[in-house]
Amino acid sequence: MAQPAPPYTVSPELLARGEFRAACEARDFQVIFRLMRKYDGASQDRVSSPVPGLTQSRVSRVMSGESRIASLTLVERIADALRIPGAYFLLAPRPWETSSPPPVPAGSGSSTSASPITRVGSLPTQAAPGEGGAAATSGAYGARETRLAVTIDIAADGAAHLTYEHELVNVGSLPITRLARELWFKHTDDILDIQAQPSPNHNVIIQRVHDIPGLSKFACQIFPALQPGESATIGYTCEKGRFVDELYWRQSIARPTDAFVLTVRQAGVRRLLGCNAIEERADGLELSALDGLSWRNDADRVVIDLTRKHLTAGQAVTLRWDADHDLA
Repeated sequence: MAQPAPPYTVSPELLARGEFRAACEARDFQVIFRLMRKYDGASQDRVSSPVPGLTQSRVSRVMSGESRIASLTLVERIADALRIPGAYFLLAPRPWETSSPPPVPAGSGSSTSASPITRVGSLPTQAAPGEGGAAATSGAYGARETRLAVTIDIAADGAAHLTYEHELVNVGSLPITRLARELWFKHTDDILDIQAQPSPNHNVIIQRVHDIPGLSKFACQIFPALQPGESATIGYTCEKGRFVDELYWRQSIARPTDAFVLTVRQAGVRRLLGCNAIEERADGLELSALDGLSWRNDADRVVIDLTRKHLTAGQAVTLRWDADHDLA
């Protein structure tokens, strides 16, 4: 009697490919899944079945560009189930990893017996002190967002100007000095330009952690530190992203958020042809968010507003729309 195939794990040959490691560092799962299919012959079902919370249909949507994987929890599950070393995703070593170094990309001139390399800029799997990331609010470090507001202004040529406002309260027992963030665009004019906004009672400096075209990982350094029980509004802007062939925005929720408000203002259009909103739970279940969606025409632009409440860390909200660019 034939034995069932063992759960899929990434082959050493694929782990040794530089293009695979580069895709992992960028967390570009569209490329990652395609490379698994190309070099390991892994079907969408084989890729998804070992990973809790990842379905074959989700893998299909990611590979076609209709969805992205941004939840840190799901990234960690993929790394653990498919045996991808944490360093590939700029994470700390996973619990299952041995002391052996991961495969060295072909052509690097190094052998597998070389000493392990400490990667500069690697990010920990848990929220570091002061990051106020997805750590539980009952712990020593914890930030809660009473309101997260994202405003996206899109010019007629597709150029985007983003404004973020994080209204935070420190619900932990230790000061918060950093707010870890990342931004991703499919199309960019250059490396994303991220600037801190003035904040009452606090100074904010943008610390760049990792930049490649289309993806920026950074942190908002907060001076003075946000003390336990204190509140602050931390803001920043982003330019050089561009909307070209797809009109959508996916916002990952990094920490408990009482209210999330997304406003899109797109110039050069008179009417909306279609609009949809999805709230994604941490377990991968997708729920309609149409009850918090509204839009209106304003001169030669369309304005879309989306509001969600009581979100938890690991969730995401996606807005998709289609606009008529013909002003005649």
